[in-house]
Amino acid sequence: MNKPRYKRPAAIDLGELHLSIVRGPNAEGRWYWRARDADRATVWTGWATRDEAAREGAAVLARPKPKPGQRGVKTFGELITAWLTVQQARLDITPATHASHRLRAGRLLRHFKETPITAARRDTLESLVSARLAEGAAMRTIRSDLVCLRHAWRVGMERGLVPLVALPTLHLRINPKVHVHNHHTPTPDDVARIVPLLPPEFAFAVQFLAATGARIGELLAFKRDQIDRHKGVIRLNGKTGPRDFPLTDGLITLLGARMDQSIAPLINLGVEAARQRLRERILHACAQADVTPFTPHGLRRMAVDRMARAGVEPAVAASITGHDPVVMLKHYRMVTDDDLRIAILSADLGYTLRLAQSMSTQSMEVTP
Repeated sequence: MNKPRYKRPAAIDLGELHLSIVRGPNAEGRWYWRARDADRATVWTGWATRDEAAREGAAVLARPKPKPGQRGVKTFGELITAWLTVQQARLDITPATHASHRLRAGRLLRHFKETPITAARRDTLESLVSARLAEGAAMRTIRSDLVCLRHAWRVGMERGLVPLVALPTLHLRINPKVHVHNHHTPTPDDVARIVPLLPPEFAFAVQFLAATGARIGELLAFKRDQIDRHKGVIRLNGKTGPRDFPLTDGLITLLGARMDQSIAPLINLGVEAARQRLRERILHACAQADVTPFTPHGLRRMAVDRMARAGVEPAVAASITGHDPVVMLKHYRMVTDDDLRIAILSADLGYTLRLAQSMSTQSMEVTP
């Protein structure tokens, strides 16, 4: 669905606070704003009109100022604790992200709590990697912890807690055969084979995600009054803001009696930790159906892949799924062996070889 054109608002300066647009607009004509303080630290982000962003900025300025942080920390433990305090005070971070920060900080503190800042060397980071591998941690998890540590170091430099020297970078090699189900893109046939093996509500969730490419969080937060049959759309609301998705005949059939315009949730899996339970059910069904394992997010990648193969313009596909076009093409488009063969044939890369062979044959024929 094409979005109407909106004029890009000008940036806003409120004293030491600067508000600028990061991306947008969304379907409602709102832009994604970011507010930075005098230290260029992000203190607020969100979808808003210019007036709404100005009010949010004024609210930020009205908040009590935090006490100055400790200057010149001596250990990584102090740095990580200071960084976690800064992150926990941010209002633009979701509870799930806060929980992730606490989890990663806890792992880093377990190994680095007493490590002096002066030991910020490559061998120190390599020792962390070795220790985490010995504990059985996955390389992807270790890399995420190091990203967290680098962010803490950067924040420390911005606030004068550590020297203005870059933290060494470790290039960790990820085995693509490990945790394949985290990155596998299923086919429609794969999905059709596992749906009958799922409990009804879980089967509904899988079919909805496959048909819309929605994020699992968007489905779990979806209310029935977000279905607008008159306009022929459903309103999905995720981390990139609200967007309209066309209400297809297949979706109407799937939704059925749930299109009652009530404020009740669209789906109720009846379990705690619904994200994890849905993931586990899918993996179990994949094992039963002898299907390559995939996760709920794989259904989103499948939707992107099918639109790309159908020739949908990247900007249109990104509008449907709530992606940045570059991110969508880089991380969600599945490239298969058949794609590689078709690309080679389309480009006729063998033309030079055939031409050289032909000329060689002609040369041999004219030679006495």
